[in-house]
Amino acid sequence: METQKQEPEQIKNEVQSLDIEKKETVSEDGTRLEHIKEALEILYKTFPKAFVKDGDIKPLKIGIFDDIKDRASSIEGLSLSKVRSALRMYTTRLKYLYSLKAGAHRIDIDGNEIEDVVNAEHEAYAKEKISQINAKRNVNKKPVRKDNKKNFKQNRVQGKGARKPFKVDGIKGTQDNLKLGTNVLVLSSEQRFVRGVVAQDASKDTVRVTLNSGLTLTLPLDRVLLPKTSN
Repeated sequence: METQKQEPEQIKNEVQSLDIEKKETVSEDGTRLEHIKEALEILYKTFPKAFVKDGDIKPLKIGIFDDIKDRASSIEGLSLSKVRSALRMYTTRLKYLYSLKAGAHRIDIDGNEIEDVVNAEHEAYAKEKISQINAKRNVNKKPVRKDNKKNFKQNRVQGKGARKPFKVDGIKGTQDNLKLGTNVLVLSSEQRFVRGVVAQDASKDTVRVTLNSGLTLTLPLDRVLLPKTSN
């Protein structure tokens, strides 16, 4: 019974992840976050079966800090303060919190499953942390204000921010100048011109054009121009 009473405090320290000595890893030539990330990379490389960078994450053994501490002195670039901070970062990530499912076996520093499993209280605590993280993210998202939408619509109507029509120097296509084999410019639906060749002499209102893409279309004369040639 005594062990059960201590478990909430243990998981609080593990999942909330050693929220102590927050300024330990700050130095004059770098930021705290950079140092934490560097320490976490060391944990990924040194204990790859326990600390998973990409892939399925498993819950860590409660008290794994003590196991790492025993080996930290022999690992270059890793101090106890950095281990604490790196553990905190790793165990407060959403991927780790989602791994805390009741009944899931925890793993030791070498990735071996141990008898200790995640209990319902651990899972409930993780869900609470997940909700807090998601709520904070939602608050930080800037909603699109209605007046911004209104201004955007007005700008579109007034031409502000709208795509400017593509301008090209060309000669208006007519029945007289749109003859078989003539190179032309065809106005596309995106207000852009594509190149093509007249496939059949123009009639009074339309002309057949084969585009450079190979597609042949019958088009109204007002969508076809003859490119101006430089003198």
